[in-house]
Amino acid sequence: MERSRAHFQALSALSGTGFTTKDAETVVSHSSRRWIVTWLMFFGNAGFVTVLILIIISVQSNITSIPVPHLIWVAVLLVACGLFIWLGMMDRVSDAMVRFMRKKSFLNQAITDWDLLHREGEYGVFRISMQHALRNADAALNDSPLCKPSIGILALERDGEVIAFPSAEIKVESRDMLLCYGKIKEIMGITKEG
Repeated sequence: MERSRAHFQALSALSGTGFTTKDAETVVSHSSRRWIVTWLMFFGNAGFVTVLILIIISVQSNITSIPVPHLIWVAVLLVACGLFIWLGMMDRVSDAMVRFMRKKSFLNQAITDWDLLHREGEYGVFRISMQHALRNADAALNDSPLCKPSIGILALERDGEVIAFPSAEIKVESRDMLLCYGKIKEIMGITKEG
């Protein structure tokens, strides 16, 4: 799923607002995305309840003024968050977090799955784990069922590096990811077999 759509789905889950779109169906049908959205929904509701409780406590305690140092800290945090978002740091931070989580095996389920990144008609761009697509560990790319004339292999990702248009003879490892283009039904058929 492309990043802007993922941001919208995350915001939708965090705020408790439901939208019935194809993207929402994609989130629900993917187990690791479903897990992430579940936690976003939980934290969104927990944040709302926390704010509500704080308002009730402050009204019952007759707290009418907040100390100036507290207001300054809140303002500084809001400005820092705004700058963080405005400078586009969110994408870099989230990419770094995903790389870290993959290295530490927190996202094993996401790594062993496939992801449809872009769809146009009956064709799409997929990101597929070689662990999912290889029959033999550490084989050549041409041993993969994805190495067909009808499927274009655009790139191979390995440990944060990208090898564009890899040759069929390149040795691939189970932790590698492939970026492929082809008919959606054909690629999904292969990934479900693996």
